[in-house]
Amino acid sequence: MSREDLIQEVVESMAKCQRPANFSGWQKIGLSHAQLGMLYMLSYHKKLQIKQAADFLGISKSAASQQMDPLADKGLVNRQSDPKDRRIAYFSLSDKGRQVVKKLQKFKYAGLRSRLAALNDKELEQLAKLYRKMASSPTQN
Repeated sequence: MSREDLIQEVVESMAKCQRPANFSGWQKIGLSHAQLGMLYMLSYHKKLQIKQAADFLGISKSAASQQMDPLADKGLVNRQSDPKDRRIAYFSLSDKGRQVVKKLQKFKYAGLRSRLAALNDKELEQLAKLYRKMASSPTQN
């Protein structure tokens, strides 16, 4: 197996470990996968215009609006007009939206935690050492 194949296998395995066995928590609260991504993006960027959200996601402004509007309607996202230009709106997570993101993160991390719990102490220490090394090394483009 080539080094690149091995790296890809590790990346895919890590992604798989982050998913719980039954990853439907976001569906239970009536969110699409794209809307879930929008909530997570707002949790990191705090306040965005539709154009910025579209650019981050690589989608059109109308597609971003189609994802954001139902989130605002559900009270998960606040919409605030720019006082200088009413055509511009800023979106941020509401308190309810922050609670939903926290709930979803706990659900997401439950899958990873259950897989980590299956490791013995020595394996867990080795994995922690490798992750510390990865986290402290500079990224390469």
